Amino acid sequence: MGGAHLEAALAVMNQNGRIPVCGMISGYNAAKPEPGPSNLFNIIGKRLLLKGYIVSDYASRRHEFYADLRAWMAAGQIKWSETVVDGIENAPAAFMGLFSGENIGKMLVKLGE
Repeated sequence: MGGAHLEAALAVMNQNGRIPVCGMISGYNAAKPEPGPSNLFNIIGKRLLLKGYIVSDYASRRHEFYADLRAWMAAGQIKWSETVVDGIENAPAAFMGLFSGENIGKMLVKLGE
């Protein structure tokens, strides 16, 4: 669950911090579990809350989210990364790359100009 990223986050979490956990697509088809963090003790010592969710849990709030997101983007408060793959012929490889973490941010397939 999160590997090196979770380990780094646990090291700097504040007391009573919260960690939302969603996705983990890179592990869906793993032949064996990825090694986990060595500092899970921070969950107890820092009294952290790790809570799993899926996006549809909050579907009723999507309109509120979209309004907030538009405002944050217009104000330049949101920064993002995307992986863009050119050509429909590369779509299968792009899709498979999702499962091995070959993307940064959203994986997109560019179909043309």
